[in-house]
Amino acid sequence: MSNMTKTKDEIIKKIKANGKNKKRNIFAKLYRMLYWTGLKIQFATYNKRRRIRRFFKPVSGRISGFFGSHVAQPISGAWHEFRDICGGMKSGAGFRSTFGLHKGFFAGVVNVVLPVICIGVLAGVVFNVMNSSHALEVSCNGKVLGYIEDESVYNNAVQLLSQRTVNTSADYIDSLTPSYSMASVSSSMNMSSETLCEALLADSSNVESAYGLYINGELCAAAKSYGDIQFIMESFLDQYKTGTPGEKVSFMGTTDIVSGLYSTDRIVSSDKFAKTISTKRTETQFYTVNEGDTAQSIANVANMSYDRLLKLNENLGDEPVPGTSVLLEKELPVLKVQTVRTVTVKETINFTKKTVKNNNEYTSYSKCITQGVPGEREVVKQITEINGVQVASEVISSVVTKQPVEAVYEVGTKKPSGVGTGRFMWPVPGVHSISSPYGPRWGRFHSGVDISCAGIYGRTVVAADSGTATVKRSAGGYGLHIIISHGNGYSTCYAHLSAVTISSGATVAKGQAIGRVGSTGASTGPHLHFEIRKNNQANNPMNYF
Repeated sequence: MSNMTKTKDEIIKKIKANGKNKKRNIFAKLYRMLYWTGLKIQFATYNKRRRIRRFFKPVSGRISGFFGSHVAQPISGAWHEFRDICGGMKSGAGFRSTFGLHKGFFAGVVNVVLPVICIGVLAGVVFNVMNSSHALEVSCNGKVLGYIEDESVYNNAVQLLSQRTVNTSADYIDSLTPSYSMASVSSSMNMSSETLCEALLADSSNVESAYGLYINGELCAAAKSYGDIQFIMESFLDQYKTGTPGEKVSFMGTTDIVSGLYSTDRIVSSDKFAKTISTKRTETQFYTVNEGDTAQSIANVANMSYDRLLKLNENLGDEPVPGTSVLLEKELPVLKVQTVRTVTVKETINFTKKTVKNNNEYTSYSKCITQGVPGEREVVKQITEINGVQVASEVISSVVTKQPVEAVYEVGTKKPSGVGTGRFMWPVPGVHSISSPYGPRWGRFHSGVDISCAGIYGRTVVAADSGTATVKRSAGGYGLHIIISHGNGYSTCYAHLSAVTISSGATVAKGQAIGRVGSTGASTGPHLHFEIRKNNQANNPMNYF
């Protein structure tokens, strides 16, 4: 038994040993494969490097040979000879003897240095020629002011000069007598119109250094302090700011603050500067008269007074001829500020109406089945204003927050035939009180009933039955009244009305609105006198209700 157990254990040990040996064999094979691959790569790389060196060896040899013989050796020889010359001069040998010994060196230096100097001189001449141009030398009253490209520069400078001066501008400009002569100068010496204007002003009296505000190229005003102008401009912008997030407030057109010489007549105080940019300027324009235009309508559109329009256009009548040109005046702000902001607003969405036909009711019938309810939407808009006045509004996005409810109305389609049913409805809906009944009254016979109550004036009167209506008017008696013939021997009368809503001869349907309660004719107060007649004989209306 023990031998069998021993044999079993040995077998298990051998199996485990074989497993370990197999694992070792796998790792050994993997190592040998990687080692062999590395050797192959190293061998291939070595061969390629050797081939590359072999290919470039003749080229590198020639390059190094050329560099050595043509560059290194001459430089080395020249350096040794220069050192010998310096040693000879230091030892006391004269220049003549030294030059005789080293004549070849000096000749070589001259042959190299002289071409370099000539090339440098030639380059300088070419550069000077390329950067020089012909210009006009401008002189004024015998004094040379500078150089300009052409006469337009001087003309522009004179225009700028006229903006910077006021009272003395005309006399001073007329006194300027420019003269021109051709000159060849560098293009960098040419003067601009602004620089030439400064030169002209510097030669005149009553000028000071200041800062001018130019709006779209035209001088608006000038002040002594640059800081004051900036503060006034920023304050002008601030008055149009609302604090809306993302709001953009900026000046329209170009606004430039230019420093320079200005006539003392043009320089104003800071307070006057602020008032100047806040004022309005008057511009003129022509308007072509269209069909139907009148002088008054043109004045209203142009925001002008009627008298001012006639003063500008002396021959303009009240009804100008179409096609005529009319001179208009328009006031515009000197300095325009554009404000662009994005706002979110709530807008109402109107509900729609829908009609449903009822073939069993007359055309006068109308009933609301579903009440309409407005909806709401949230709209994001970009608002553009100029000096606080809105000039544009653009919708960026729109979101419906509440859907509208459609209104539904039921309407009758049946047309009245003009023949009544013989069954009557009460003529004043909602009012059933009778102030005077049918029968004898005040010594006379009252042929109908008076329907009345507080606040009855203006209440709606409807047809008691279908038929053909006749509208009548009289100063006394029934006043404004309606008689409806029902086509079956019956007729009804509606008297003392304040208004009628049908025309005489119209065919009406039972329950259709025909007028409103009033107090016309021989009436003691607002009420409806109502009669029912059969074969033209008055009957007591209360017998039918």
